[in-house]
This record gives sequence, C-alpha cells and structure tokens, in this order.
Amino acid sequence: MKRPVMLALTLALLSRPAAAQSLGPSLALLAGSGADLATTLHALHTIPGAREGNPLLSHGGDAGFILTKAGTTLALVAAVHRLATGHPMLARVIGYGGGVALAGVAWHNATLTQRQR
Repeated sequence: MKRPVMLALTLALLSRPAAAQSLGPSLALLAGSGADLATTLHALHTIPGAREGNPLLSHGGDAGFILTKAGTTLALVAAVHRLATGHPMLARVIGYGGGVALAGVAWHNATLTQRQR
C-alpha cells in the first residue's frame, strides 16, 4: 500500500464522527507505532546482524515490515474507534496501553542503536 493510500485510510477513520475521547487513544496508538517503526528500521539498517524479533513482521524486507505494521496499526485504530461509543474504557485501555507498550519497544530499539556508537 502506498503512502497516499495509507494516509487517506487514516484520515477517513479519523474523520468519522466519533466521541471526542476516542481521538486520544487513536493518536497514542499511531504515535507509538510510528516510533516503533522508525526506531526498528533505524536499528535494522545501522546494527550489523540486527533482525526483527516479531516473526509476523520479519518477512518481505522493509516493504513487508512497513505494510504489515501499517495494516495492524490501522486495524487497531479502527477497533478503538468502534469501541469508543459502546465501550469507551476498553477503547482507552487498548489505545493508550498499546501506545505506551509500543513506545517502550521504540525506547528499547533506540537504546540498542545507542550502544553501537
């Protein structure tokens, strides 16, 4: 999937009428996933012998990694949006919890690249 298509899908999801509270968890997921994506790619390209630890994301090189990561993130954002109206607490737990967990993974990736310097 090309960047403009991913951007259009993201904007379509975010432009749907939803409770104001659902935007924060969605943004947390997007931010955490983006940070994980960026730090993972940086680590894979700068650390000799580095590899992706998640077997679901380790196929297809950079393109496969990016597409799978984008697809799973968009699916989670869509789930958070759908849950926000009927189950707002669950939506917040998934959104903020996922964002924080992914930020932790990004932090770990960043510490790996710092050790290489």
